[in-house]
Amino acid sequence: MRKWILAGVIGLLALAAAGSWGYSQYTANRQLENYLSNKYQRAFYDLASQTQSLEVLLSKSMVASDPRLDSNLLMDIRQQAAFAQSNLGQLPLNDAMAGRTAKFLSQVGDYADSLARQVNQGEAIDTKHWDTLNSLYQQATALNSELQGMQAGVAQNNFYFGEMVRQVRNKLQKPPDDLAKTDFQAMDKQMQRYPALIYDGPYSEHLERTEPEDLNGMSDVDAPEAEQRALAFIDKQGSAEYQARVTGTTNGRIPAHRVEVTRVGGQDGTATILDVSRQGGKVIWMMNSRPTGTQSVSIDEARQKALRFLAGRGFGEMRSTYFQRHGNSATFNFAALQNGVTLYPDLVKVTVALDNGEVTGTETSGYLMSHKQRALPEAAISREHARAAINPRLNVSGGDLVLIPVGVSDEKLAYEFHGKLGEDSYLIYIDAVNGREENVLKLIETPGGTLTM
Repeated sequence: MRKWILAGVIGLLALAAAGSWGYSQYTANRQLENYLSNKYQRAFYDLASQTQSLEVLLSKSMVASDPRLDSNLLMDIRQQAAFAQSNLGQLPLNDAMAGRTAKFLSQVGDYADSLARQVNQGEAIDTKHWDTLNSLYQQATALNSELQGMQAGVAQNNFYFGEMVRQVRNKLQKPPDDLAKTDFQAMDKQMQRYPALIYDGPYSEHLERTEPEDLNGMSDVDAPEAEQRALAFIDKQGSAEYQARVTGTTNGRIPAHRVEVTRVGGQDGTATILDVSRQGGKVIWMMNSRPTGTQSVSIDEARQKALRFLAGRGFGEMRSTYFQRHGNSATFNFAALQNGVTLYPDLVKVTVALDNGEVTGTETSGYLMSHKQRALPEAAISREHARAAINPRLNVSGGDLVLIPVGVSDEKLAYEFHGKLGEDSYLIYIDAVNGREENVLKLIETPGGTLTM
């Protein structure tokens, strides 16, 4: 009799151990899926944004006439192409789904680099180069259109990136009617309609070599400290309690601890992911990809919430520059202010959910890389003098002083004017020291907001 009892107890213990192991595996899988979904979502949106920038930059390079501006535009093209290629590479796509797109991004970056070198040596953009730029512009327009269409699909289908994760888990063995697979294959097929460039030079060196100015002199933080920094940064809701844990490290431009924050007793599988810099313990980006409900917060209320969020986390005086709405969320761009001068290099993005006003995303890498107390130069020319340098066809207003990035590490004090020509709007920047026209940005009205490209 005792033997039967002992066997029963051992059996129950074995069953409990198996159940515990199964639950731990289930939890680990859910956490991994959540992490991958956030990663893919971030890479996709960055890819879409950078491809849109690429299209605008290529169009500008076709109409610019100043060699100095041409060179700057080509450098920007190279940079955006490299960023877009990097983000495409982070998505779980093989060559069959994105090979031609990756090759296009590589070639456009290399071509821009090659052309920039020629322009810097005094050679003009002749008809042959102009035709090539035009061809690249047409391809970038097609790629941007495909990505914007996919982005609209993503906004209507919250399961999109979860489907990608499941494809990875199943080793991409699912039938070809899967949403993500079909969309990216269609995009790549579209790119195959265009001939490859003859030029196929080496990859250009990455431009981002600078050290993060805002972290200069700060000491490293360990994993427990990174968890506390993450908990202090997130937008806590009511009296809810949160817990954080470091899930790994990253070695990007700014090495960081990857932290996952979950709400105690919250819905399983929902988490906020943050990268906290190892040096200084500053949050580089944050993303909570929870679905958003019906809008109950206005855009202006969301903007004010984002400003209070930044002020509460030590970002000082910031100016809202533009915003973009996507679904029931809005992403605002803010630039730091110093003595009334807008510091455009010190950029922070904040995403606010419009259902309850919660801050669900931030991107601070621009601020961390550039922010410092600057010795701003005195304006050597007056606002009226600068205004006189603008094309007289434009209807001009504004004229505030701003600091704009030039190239990789240079910055210039400039007057910012708003220009209107027909239905098109522009921002024109006149160097406040030498009076030269430094840059022109086009304002693009979209259903989601006004973009500067």
